[in-house]
Amino acid sequence: MKIWINAPFSVENTELIKKSALNCEIFTDTENVDGADIIIGQFPKKYDCSHLKLLQSTNAGVEKLLNTVPENVVITNATGAFGEVIAEYTLAGLLTLSRNLFQYRENQKKHLWKSVDGGFLLLGKTAIILGCGNIGRNIALRLNAFGVHTVGIRKNPVATAGFDEVYGSEKLDILLPAADFIICCLPATPLTDKMLGENQFKLIKQGVVLVNVGRGSVVDEKSLENALLCGKLSGAVLDVFESEPLPENSPLWDMENVLITPHISGPSFGRFKEVERKIAEICAENVKRYLNGTPLLNIVIRKSGYAERGADNA
Repeated sequence: MKIWINAPFSVENTELIKKSALNCEIFTDTENVDGADIIIGQFPKKYDCSHLKLLQSTNAGVEKLLNTVPENVVITNATGAFGEVIAEYTLAGLLTLSRNLFQYRENQKKHLWKSVDGGFLLLGKTAIILGCGNIGRNIALRLNAFGVHTVGIRKNPVATAGFDEVYGSEKLDILLPAADFIICCLPATPLTDKMLGENQFKLIKQGVVLVNVGRGSVVDEKSLENALLCGKLSGAVLDVFESEPLPENSPLWDMENVLITPHISGPSFGRFKEVERKIAEICAENVKRYLNGTPLLNIVIRKSGYAERGADNA
């Protein structure tokens, strides 16, 4: 069995994966390794997949792989590694807007001792979270601690840990008028494309805050810009966009109530060692399971575009 690890794991995490693959040939080259049975990391361009049986992605979102990796190759992802770190990013963004920290930072630069009007408490608010997977569940659990009522939207509307209520996506338009926060953590699939568009922003009340840590395609960007300009949205925390990098001429750059980050809410290699370790543990576990012939974690269902998991650990 030939295993090619082409992700930039630390030496320690590479060794963890190697220990799960005893008696296998392990390659850690960045250049193409021909004839691999298992690839851990990125799928290379123009690769001969005649031997390839398993692609273990180190990402949670794998929509770009679905049309490039042959149907006979099993794709597994790193769902479960990013929930905590993206949940903390989400809380950081909401709290930054809630206490006007942007404005206070600007005042600090000017040595200006001046209070800023406005702001809001998280306590008592309602958050509609699109996506009840690992990331959505971790966000909901943390919002619960701040006294936020959490409403989840998922394809299969079953009770899910961390959420006060869970509904199917067909209920979204009915629920939107009650939202104070809308948090998107959905993957890019045909069903999620432009899930939040002009019609949905018309339904929300004034002053809602939007957070997007899923995929930019879930939100219609022009409708988002209009909702911010007219005050339907009082602010937004945006880590993902329809086009990345975000074009320099996008009006979003210059909106004072918008926090823009370059798709970094789920950092891993070389940045957050705790996240890299979780990714390595998932990869090691799946290699071990594959070699033992036991069910794999996080198998991507090509029809839906993501790994479908149980309600309690989604």
